[in-house]
Amino acid sequence: MLNLKQLFGASVIGATSLALVSPTLADYPDQPIRVVHTSSPGAPIDVMMRNLAQHMEEVAGVPVVVEGRPGGSGQVAISYLKGQPADGYTIHTDATGITATLQLPGAAHDWRDLTPLYRVQLDPFALYVKRNGDYSSLDDLLEDMRERGEQVRIGGYGTGSPHQLSTLAMAEQAGVDVRWVQYNSGGDAVADVMSGDLEAAMSNIAIYGRFKDRTQVLAHTAEERLEAYPDVPTFAEEGLDLTRYHWRGTFVHGDTPDEIVNALYDIMDQAVQTEGFQEYLKETSTLSGRMPREEFAALLEAQAESDRQVLIQLGMIEDSE
Repeated sequence: MLNLKQLFGASVIGATSLALVSPTLADYPDQPIRVVHTSSPGAPIDVMMRNLAQHMEEVAGVPVVVEGRPGGSGQVAISYLKGQPADGYTIHTDATGITATLQLPGAAHDWRDLTPLYRVQLDPFALYVKRNGDYSSLDDLLEDMRERGEQVRIGGYGTGSPHQLSTLAMAEQAGVDVRWVQYNSGGDAVADVMSGDLEAAMSNIAIYGRFKDRTQVLAHTAEERLEAYPDVPTFAEEGLDLTRYHWRGTFVHGDTPDEIVNALYDIMDQAVQTEGFQEYLKETSTLSGRMPREEFAALLEAQAESDRQVLIQLGMIEDSE
C-alpha cells in the first residue's frame, strides 16, 4: 500500500511530523477509491478512467472502482461527489466542458466548488458520419447542411459542451445552420450515426478504433494528421480554423485536505506514467495532459473566462458585467 512515507520520503516525514498527522491521513489510502464520471459506459471518459484505474490500483494498493453517473451535462456526478465525505475516497472525472456548462442558466453547481486534481488526457475532436453513407467528405456534409439547414442534425455530449461549441464554430465558419442533438455520451451519438438515426456526431478521435468499421471521421481538430489515421484530414486542411483539444481530468471535493489531494495527485501521476497507460494513449491517438496542479487550476480560470465570452457571443448566457 502506498502511504505518506512512500509518497513524500521517510527522511522528510520523521517522528515529530507524523505525530501531527491524523491516523487516517498517515494510512491513506486504506480503503477502495471510487471514481465517478459524467458519461455512459463505453464513452471516451469511461474507457480512459477504467484503463487508468487499473494502474492506480497497482500504485495505491487498494481497489479503484469506476462508475458513470450521466445526466445534467455532468451535474448528476458533481452532486454525488459533493454529497460524499471530503476524504479523498471519491474522485470526480470531468472534461473541458465543465467551465462552460456550469455557467449556463439553471446550473446547480460552480466548478470552483471542486478542487482540480489532475489533467489526464488530451483528445482531438472528431466529426463522425456513417461509413458508405451519404457523406464521403466534409464538403459533402456542409453542402447538405446548406441545402437542408437544420434538417441535418449533429449530435454529441451535453448542452453548452465543447463538442457543441466546436460544432457551432464549424458551422459559423462554413456559413451553415446546424441543429444540435444532446446525448449523455459521444459514444451514444456515434451509435445513432451507425444506425442511420443521426446524420453526424461530434465526438473524439479516441473511440474511432471501436467504430471504424461502420463509421468514417470526416475531419479532426488535431494540429496535424494522426499516425494511426493518416487518411483522415484535419479541419485546418479543410479550410476551417478549428484546432483544439478536449482534455479529461479529475477533481475532488472542495474541502479535501491538501495533504490528501497531494497524495492522490502522486498516485495518479505515477499511474499516468506507467508503460501500460502510455501505451493506451498511443493506441487511442491521444496525448498526456500531465501538468502541475497549480497550472491546471490556472488553466481552468482562463478557460472559464474564454467560455463566458463565447457563450455570450452565441446568446446562450447574458453579459452580467
